Amino acid sequence: MRRVLQVVGRWSSPTGLILAGLCFLLPFATVACDTPGGFGRAAPGGTTTYTGVHLITGAEPDVAPPDKVRPTAQWQDDRLGTQPLAVIVVLLILVGIVAAIVLTDAGLRRANVATAAGGALVLLILNQAFVTGALTNMVSDQVTAPLPEGKQLRDYVHTGPGFVFCGALLLGTAVPNAIGWLMLRRSNAPRSQLGGAADSTLSHM
Repeated sequence: MRRVLQVVGRWSSPTGLILAGLCFLLPFATVACDTPGGFGRAAPGGTTTYTGVHLITGAEPDVAPPDKVRPTAQWQDDRLGTQPLAVIVVLLILVGIVAAIVLTDAGLRRANVATAAGGALVLLILNQAFVTGALTNMVSDQVTAPLPEGKQLRDYVHTGPGFVFCGALLLGTAVPNAIGWLMLRRSNAPRSQLGGAADSTLSHM
């Protein structure tokens, strides 16, 4: 049973990180369909969606449904551009995957995976804050109709499931590996201390 748990633990880290990377195919942020006057290339009633891939590449976001895309002459800028923090998050995920697969020493592997996943999680949260803030400012610049009573600009910018799932997977990878690394250090500490005491005794003989 212990061997099975070791094998499962050994491969859960790369699996979790791979799934976190795949989350970049999902929406990370959206500008709602009820935005007054529409937004970017989307006419009123259209939703603008930014996946993780859009944040990495700076490509044009998706507009749905397709019939809500404005005529070319009426397009407004809806590109966010490449988000450096999103790029670093993906690089850290790749580093964590390589560490989880290549490193054979359990302590070193867990330390590297925990660091990579934890760092990616922090930068993912910061990136999301920057993205939603930038989109709110863009909506403010483009809004052409009065806001309904009780509504604020940020109410039209929503966080997508890609960010939520990616963050949960990174957290679920970072925490167990950090705990496992600390437990390995604690279990190895007495042996190191005993070894040091034995060496000290021999040196006095």
